[in-house]
Amino acid sequence: MSPARSFVISAAAAIATFCGGALAQEDGSGDSGDESSAARDELPAPSEPWLAEPGNWAVDFNAAQVACYNGSMRACDSIWLSKRVFSRTFLDQYGHTCGGRVENRARDRCVEIFPGHD
Repeated sequence: MSPARSFVISAAAAIATFCGGALAQEDGSGDSGDESSAARDELPAPSEPWLAEPGNWAVDFNAAQVACYNGSMRACDSIWLSKRVFSRTFLDQYGHTCGGRVENRARDRCVEIFPGHD
């Protein structure tokens, strides 16, 4: 495993942990009956986040990555707008592309690209 990826844990497992295991399954099973699921369905498919392990400084952004993955454009913006996140890093790219939903667009905010998905 490369050093850059050594701090990364399985995003699917971490997302399930953060969300209490209630992620909707691709086949439609799971807890997908809330409004946030409907809003998430209107968005392009996200990229899987890389979540940091406890003890790594980037762990502070795990919850924002999960929220971004789940469709919160405000969370996506909070990642790349943070002064703690350097340009051209994974966190910057993940936030700046609205969780992998768009190409890296100058300085457009995700809440402007996808209005109504706070």
